[in-house]
This record gives sequence, C-alpha cells and structure tokens, in this order.
Amino acid sequence: MRGGFVACIGIGETPSAVERAAEMLRWHRGRPERFHGDKIELALYVDAVDGPSVETAGGSTRLVHGAALAPLADLQRTGRRFAAIEWDGTSLRASRDPLGLAPLFYRVLPDAVWLATEVTPLLQLGGTPVDTEALSARAAFAPMDERTGWQGILRILPGCTFEFRPPDWRAHIVRYWHPERLLGSFRGSYPEALDEFRSRFALAVRRCVAPRSAILLSGGLDSAAVAVTMRAQAGVTPHLVHVHFPGLPATHEERYASAVAAAVGAPLCVVSGQETPWDIGAELDLLGIPYDWRPYGMDEPALSHIAGQGIDVALDGHDGDGVLGPPGGGVWGGLVLNGELRRLTKYFRRYGPKRAVRGLAGDFLPPAMRPRRYRSDSDLERMAQYFRDPLKSRIGQGDIYRWRWPSRRWRVRQLLPLLPRAAISFEQKEIEAARFGIDLHHPFADRDLVEFLVALPCALKSDPGRLKPVLLDAFGGDLPPELHTRVKSDYMASVRHRVDSARCLEVIRASKVRLPHVDYERLLEDGDVDAARIPLFLLINLARVHEFARRAR
Repeated sequence: MRGGFVACIGIGETPSAVERAAEMLRWHRGRPERFHGDKIELALYVDAVDGPSVETAGGSTRLVHGAALAPLADLQRTGRRFAAIEWDGTSLRASRDPLGLAPLFYRVLPDAVWLATEVTPLLQLGGTPVDTEALSARAAFAPMDERTGWQGILRILPGCTFEFRPPDWRAHIVRYWHPERLLGSFRGSYPEALDEFRSRFALAVRRCVAPRSAILLSGGLDSAAVAVTMRAQAGVTPHLVHVHFPGLPATHEERYASAVAAAVGAPLCVVSGQETPWDIGAELDLLGIPYDWRPYGMDEPALSHIAGQGIDVALDGHDGDGVLGPPGGGVWGGLVLNGELRRLTKYFRRYGPKRAVRGLAGDFLPPAMRPRRYRSDSDLERMAQYFRDPLKSRIGQGDIYRWRWPSRRWRVRQLLPLLPRAAISFEQKEIEAARFGIDLHHPFADRDLVEFLVALPCALKSDPGRLKPVLLDAFGGDLPPELHTRVKSDYMASVRHRVDSARCLEVIRASKVRLPHVDYERLLEDGDVDAARIPLFLLINLARVHEFARRAR
C-alpha cells in the first residue's frame, strides 16, 4: 500500500520529533504533509489513491489510510483494507481491517502513544530491547500475535480495535470481526454457491485492478483464477509475470503459467528466481522484524521486474489456500456427522470403498488407536520436540494438522487461516512490495468473499478427493485443461537450494543468544549428528530470530 504516517497522541512531543520519526519510514512514501491538533501530531506521506486522509470535526481528529474517510464504526462494518485512528481529546481508538492488509504498529511511552505504518520510526524513539519470549514463539510457529520481537513495539491486530486512555495509555482490545459466527451458515444449493462465488470473486478482482496491473502468476489454480477473471470481468489485459528457477526442475510450472497466459490472450514474462544463498541480514534490514514466512527473495525478482515496467499495482493468489479450505479437514467424518448420506454415497462410488474406509478411519480414529504404519506426525509435532513447556503445549494447541474430532477439525481448519497469526503474512508481503513502490492486492483476501467462503458448510465446500472443488467447478471451463490435472511442484526445492541446514545451526551457535523454552541441548545434538533431520523451516525460523537478537544486542 502506498502512503504512510507517524502519529503521536499525548503530551511532551514537538512537531519536529514526529517529523524526525517519519523520516525513518523507508518504504511507504508519498507527498509530505503535517498536521497539528489538540495533543495530536501527525507526519504524513500522502498517496493520491491510498492516502492517508485526515479530518477534524467537533474536537475530534480522524485519520484513515487505505480507504476513504469514514467513521471507525463504518469501517469496522464494511471496510476491506484500512488502518485508522480516532482521537477525541480523551481517548484514542486505533483499528485495522479484518485480514490485516494495512500495517499499523504502536508504542506506548509514559506520556504518549505513537503509531506508525512501519516499525522503524518507533525504534528511533530508543530504549527497545528484544522480546525474547516473543522470538521463541515466532520461531515455534506459535506467535504471540500482538508482539513484534521488540519489547514495547506492538501491532494493532487485524479485525480489532485498540482503545487507549491517559494517563496510563493501557490498551483495551475489542474484536469487531467475528467470522466464527458465519461458519457453515450458507443454506443455498451447490449451484447457487458456485454462482455466488463467481460473482463475489469477480467483484473482488475488480476492486483490485488498476488501468495497468500485473499478476504474479505462479502456475497454480489461485493466481490462474485471478488472471482469467481479470481478463473476463475487468476488461483489462494483465501483465503476467512468472518466476522460474532454471536449475531446479522440481519447481518448474512454466508450462502451466504459459497455458494461462494463452487462455487470457496476454504475453507471459518469465523472470529467473533467486538461487543465491539466503541472506538473513538483508531480510531483517528490509522488514525490521522477524516473520515466519518463506526466506526473503522468493517474490523479489517478479516485483523488481514489475517496477521496472512502470507498473505500480500487482495482484496475486495469496491466500486462496486458506480461504478455500486447507486440505484434509475431516470431510468424510463431517459428512457422516451431518447425515449427508447422498453425498457419502456419491463419493463412495467415485473414489471407491478402500479410500472411503481409510478416510473415515482417519477422521474418527485417534492416532494412538491406529496401527503404527498408519500413524504420522505433523510438521509442528516434529518441531515441538525442540521446545519445552509452556511453549511446547502452545504449539500443539495451534497445530492445524493434528488430529481432532471431525467437527472440531473442520472448524479449526476453516477459521485458523483468518486469525491474526495467519493474516500477518499479508503484512510481510505488503512491506516487501512497498519497497518497490508496488501496491500489492490479494483478491482472495476480499472481506465479502472471505465471509461468503467461511459461511459455506463442509458438504458444499469440500470434496474428499479434490482440492478446491468450489474454485474448480466455478471456473473449470475458463481454466486451461492442463491445470485440471496439474501436479503441484515442489516449491520447497528452491528453499532447500538457498538454505543450508548446517549454516542455520552455525548462525544459532554464533549468536550466543539463548531464547526461553528452546531445548538447545537436543537441537544442537541432533544437528551435530545430521542437521537435515531437523525440520528445515524450524531451522530457518530459529536462525532468523537468533540473528535478529544478535544484531539488536
């Protein structure tokens, strides 16, 4: 998102102090403006489209970034992408959109609250040691959502409003978005669901498109759906960009991307992906805080190419996997519990009795009751052995893939991708794109679309033998035939190529940092025997947070 701001609400700060903080904004740029009000100082970098915009009325000041000026209550009810603050002289309210598409961070000092669209301006206020507990949780994929890794520098959580009042400025947090209340509430037929999905998705894409727009085209279903919808509904020929790793055949999806380009009548620009070793320092310099997403550099070649073409709006298919429903969500068991005998019979005939029995057994039998050859640990279960309680228990509670009773399993898998800890990946992608002056949009994160998809019941949304059946059945005729039989590539091959497990362990050792609840003895002992036996993404996360802590120290 373009534009940005730094705000100081309280007493004791001069306009020049706020201006100095705003000079630390690195990626969110625009036309500089300043605002001075009753105990509020704003330093703005204003974009013609995204703002931020400010208004005063009746002694109150309102700032909205990413959307048109509107009362906070209206934004909470219908807003799709925004960061907003309201100050009435006695209380401050700060809020973000439900999916966290607009970043907003804050810091409470003794006499004021500071807010900014990036972390760096808040760091320059001084006195910020690292938050080691938050770093451990981030490394374990069980993050403390509000905490960034710097003590006292926190994020306004997506889908929430934070209210601050002097003199202590303690945050009172209220959730305004409740997707769990919509879960499984749709009562229409499957054809009606497909019609509604097509309509909402087309509108979501139209909301994202600019006269010149690019699409990050992976070769998968989600970005392909964005491309065909943009061409058919928005009447815009997209600039298609595909990242290709020539030396890594396991990642190759160029033929699928080329088929999509042919279907929409647009040329495909293929750029070479990064195959150089992962540079942790460059990642931390860019983002300012550690995330638990892929190593930085996966999208950089595409974003650099798009910026070089003079295009400043790009769309991608993130996070279609989340809102369309993660795989393996207890579908067989859910159909039984809901009495969906007709659908059970259909799938029994389509996939055969052996697969049906295996699916039902997997949904209803806890792992301890299965023969050993049918047991398997999830990725997080394999990672949890390197942590101690209470963090180890938190890892298990947040594990989307561990066994649960089918109805509970379905609920968790539909809602977890909408919680802040998952939505924060949008925050990272926003900062990466802003570095190149690109406004990155995510049609699958459109609020109206998300609320509809979470309302689809299990029987309509999932098929035990197909991934993303709603998308396939809604757009199947528009997608190239190759995508219907596509075998997903191994994107982890590029990660394994760029990240050396032994090198990650060296970074952890050399940092001389010891984080709470990490079982270093077991980690380093296993690493000395064979670093490759430790889950790679755990090593990536641990190396990342240890280097972050070392640099901060």
